[in-house]
Formats: sequence, structure tokens, C-alpha cells
Amino acid sequence: MSIRLKILFAFLVLGIARGNAQSLLEITFNKTSSIIFPAAITAVDRGSRDILAQKVKGVENVLQVKAGKVRFKDTNLTVITSDGILHQFTVRYADIPGTFTTRASPTDAKTDVIFEQASTDVQLDRSASLILQHEKPSAVKAISRSQVKLSLQGIYIQDNTLFCHLKIANRSNIPYHTELLRFYIRDRQRVKRTASQEVSQQPIFHKGNTSVIAGKATEDIVFALPKFTIPDAKVLIVELMEKNGGRHLRLTIKNRTIVKAKLIPSA
Repeated sequence: MSIRLKILFAFLVLGIARGNAQSLLEITFNKTSSIIFPAAITAVDRGSRDILAQKVKGVENVLQVKAGKVRFKDTNLTVITSDGILHQFTVRYADIPGTFTTRASPTDAKTDVIFEQASTDVQLDRSASLILQHEKPSAVKAISRSQVKLSLQGIYIQDNTLFCHLKIANRSNIPYHTELLRFYIRDRQRVKRTASQEVSQQPIFHKGNTSVIAGKATEDIVFALPKFTIPDAKVLIVELMEKNGGRHLRLTIKNRTIVKAKLIPSA
């Protein structure tokens, strides 16, 4: 399991896992498969970059999966849900998967895990609220396009959690409906004909409206992510994409900005 995951595992043995075989998940390149879990998704770990996975925006228990390339070698996918269950899948490429919708249930899980979250949602919400109450007058980093501005107002650290305070300002009269807002790490410089590896950073919590920014309106959002730093040769990208539109923004953040993370403001 990746050390980037925002979970502190207290592995208490409850007995031998219910069998060693993993559930088989077939995916393809040009169509998306969905896995429906009985509880909210807490963490996702891909066995290979050949598979792409993301949670459905606004739905905490559905994971969308598709192939990153055609006919990749068998790999695995591990998902932990808020009920403490670790779900494991063997992922296989198929030109035509047997199904595009898979329902995972506690009885299908291969391993039971008892874990403690380093910070509860209540604690994360309190920290995010403190950040929003102490709004910075100026942005650390910002980018604008077509009268929409995405800015990083600050980065904060508490225990093993990074908090990113973002502001989205829509200066037009046209509402901005968000298709995607994601964090990922990639190479600082891209070389032609060379694939650039992208490593997704999955937020574990967010506070604020990310779905729509009304015309002439501003939204402040705080995202909580598992603590990380990056090599100087890489950058953190915050990507904001508009649904059925072209106002797409990418904010580039260097490691020197991340390591200057401040402590959470006091009440």
C-alpha cells in the first residue's frame, strides 16, 4: 500500500482472510467501468499505471476504472472503504468486459482491516474552517483564462495532512460548472516523444462548493491531502476543467512552495 495514503493502519489480526483469491475485474481502453462499494471510499491504490481510477465527483462510494493502454499485463487494485474493509481486485484487460458495473460488498472483501484515521472528518472540517476564517489578502500562485481565475491562497500542514486553500473567481456572467478538479504530480519539463508519468494525489476531504461557481461569484475551497513533498524535477498540478466548456486551467506548484507550508491558524 502506498505510503501516500492518508490512513494509519493498526493491523490487528482478526483471523485468516476469507480466501486468497481476488475478485476479477475486467476493464477496457475506450469504455469506463464502475465499482459500487457499500461504504465511502477512503483510499485507492493501483498496482500499475496501466489502469486509471477516480472517484465519481459528488459520490463517495463509486470508483470509475478504465485501461490506460491496450492489453496491459494483469495487475491489481486495492480499495479501502470507511467501514474498515479492504477490497482487492485482480484487474485484467478485455476487449469486451463481461460487465461495466461491479458491486463490491463486505462479504466479497478478501481481508478485514481495523484502522484508525489520523484525523477524523470532524477534525479536518475544523481545520479547514480555521483556514477559511484567516483568508490571505493575496494569492501565492494564480492563473486566469476567459474571465475565470484559479489561485492558491496558501498551503498548511497539520500532523500528516496538507491543506491547500484554493480560490475560484468567475468574473463572467456565465456560470462555471466544474467537470474535474484534480491534483497530480508530473515531470517539471516534458521531453518530446517521452511519456510523462502522472501520479494522482487523492484528497481525503474538502470543504467548499466545487460543483458550480455562479457568474460574478467567488468560491473558497480547502482540500486536505496526505502529506507529501516532491523532487525539484517535478511539479504539483492543480487542474480545473469546465463541463461542456473550454475554460480549463492548470496551476503549477513547485516543491519550494509546498515545503513552506504554514501551521493551521489558531481560532
